[in-house]
Amino acid sequence: MKSFTDGDFIKECIMVVIDSLCPEKCSAFESVSLSPHTVCRCIEEISDSMNDSFKTCCSNFDAFSLALDESTDMKDTAQLAIFIRGVTAALQVYEEFLQLVPLHGTTTGQDIFDAVLQYVKQHSLDLSRLVCVMTDGAPAMTGKKKGAASLLLRHCEAAEHTQPIHKVHCIIHQESLCSKSANLTDVMSVVVKVVNSILSRSLNHRQFQALTDEVNAHYGDLLYFCEVRWLSHGAMLSRVCDLQQEIATFLRQKNLPGAEHFSNPQWLARLALLTDITTHLNDLDVKLQGKNILVTDMYSHITAFEVKLRLWEAQLAAGQFMHFPRIAACAPDDVDLNTCVGVVTSLREEFASRFTGVKPLATGFKLFTSPFDFPVDEAPASLQMELVELQCNDELKAKYRTASPLSFFRDLLLPSNKFINYIEHVKRIVAMFGSTYCCEQLFSKTKYTKSRIRSQLSDRHLNDILLLSTSSIDPDIESLLHGKLHQTSH
Repeated sequence: MKSFTDGDFIKECIMVVIDSLCPEKCSAFESVSLSPHTVCRCIEEISDSMNDSFKTCCSNFDAFSLALDESTDMKDTAQLAIFIRGVTAALQVYEEFLQLVPLHGTTTGQDIFDAVLQYVKQHSLDLSRLVCVMTDGAPAMTGKKKGAASLLLRHCEAAEHTQPIHKVHCIIHQESLCSKSANLTDVMSVVVKVVNSILSRSLNHRQFQALTDEVNAHYGDLLYFCEVRWLSHGAMLSRVCDLQQEIATFLRQKNLPGAEHFSNPQWLARLALLTDITTHLNDLDVKLQGKNILVTDMYSHITAFEVKLRLWEAQLAAGQFMHFPRIAACAPDDVDLNTCVGVVTSLREEFASRFTGVKPLATGFKLFTSPFDFPVDEAPASLQMELVELQCNDELKAKYRTASPLSFFRDLLLPSNKFINYIEHVKRIVAMFGSTYCCEQLFSKTKYTKSRIRSQLSDRHLNDILLLSTSSIDPDIESLLHGKLHQTSH
């Protein structure tokens, strides 16, 4: 992800080390070329090698899913990120970067579909094995008639691929949308204005830091709020809550707007409520983020949070704050129970109304996570006989308690060759994406790679660099070196 010209600097560093450790080898290392053109060519060749290896890997997938997300780079070029998650016959799971596709014109559902289909064919992917399309929920992705995912599903139907393909909206995006319902606007707007008035003015910022040093505050500064960063909301509110006394003092001394709010105990109780709620939401966010997380685990976190919301709703209605420590620290007369219950109720209703793409899959998830507790008569007919055999096997039941679901099916059931249909169901579940987190992570790398000082980086080289920095596929270095002629540095 560094500049191609860094090769010259790296060579200088190598020469300094060689001169100290083995000066007799200096001439040999001096002849090694690390010019920008050489580094560029090496990256291209390594990328090609990894692509060849990955195509071979793709041909072994028994089931796979695609994750699609679109963003713009610093040159306002729309970039479509495509990731694939595939499962082999041996229940080995691969989650890999497929392609970053530049869309130089429009970004309609048809444009995105055409780009996806092009690279699906380029990697020789069999669409009869596609089980899920995960998107960011944008209309160009999910529209019923012209969305890219819908067009892909219709393309599969036209090709007479009969397997069910699920069109799912990213779980993390939906959770983020749900969290907006818990946003006490009157509190949040004041907090953002106060934080900006302190941090955006150099003198105010320096004086506030001096004040926190003077009173030995636990934190020495505030944090900005960024709408697009998932954890920013809770982090900023927590810091404001921890420094509320210092903020109140500073606002009074400087006669800045918002001082009256930070001196109002009822408003501070609402701030405590908002902070506690967002802390719980941040905890959920952290559990949902990361690569190679099973969709069943993500769904269980969402389900557990919905149960917690119902519990909190009842406890707050009864004036119990054991799970809301900041509210518990407020005077009882300052806390409005109706507001507390209303916020949690709104959040619960929002969670109940979303996740429509993944909730219908709950039965299939339970067959994967709890095979020994699943009612046989509720299972699909094709799995019932195998499920009976599985549930009546006491040895397997004992081993299941000490293994994760995936390792249980891969290491114990798969070798037996007795549960063929059940293993096929497991492959479809394991192959599913739960979110577009991998795409979001790639866009962060894109922003760093194609920066203001590297804005002319070509589409090919941007994709190659991202492939090398993202993929877990190892290049075949031996094949690349074989037959290469030694090229001396000029």
